[in-house]
Amino acid sequence: MQWGDWATAGGTVWFCIALTISGLAGIQGRSKLGWFVAGMFLGPLALLILVVMTAPVKERDSV
Repeated sequence: MQWGDWATAGGTVWFCIALTISGLAGIQGRSKLGWFVAGMFLGPLALLILVVMTAPVKERDSV
């Protein structure tokens, strides 16, 4: 594989991670666009931040 092939594959994976982050943020009632942009810049780190910020289901249902 040449460099261009690796860059294309990596960019596609990075974009898919950002889309996943956006969808998860939307389910949690957060800004989809804001988290998509964060996902594009921070990648998997933004996903980790989003998951850690989420309150457990029991706590969210009682509030």
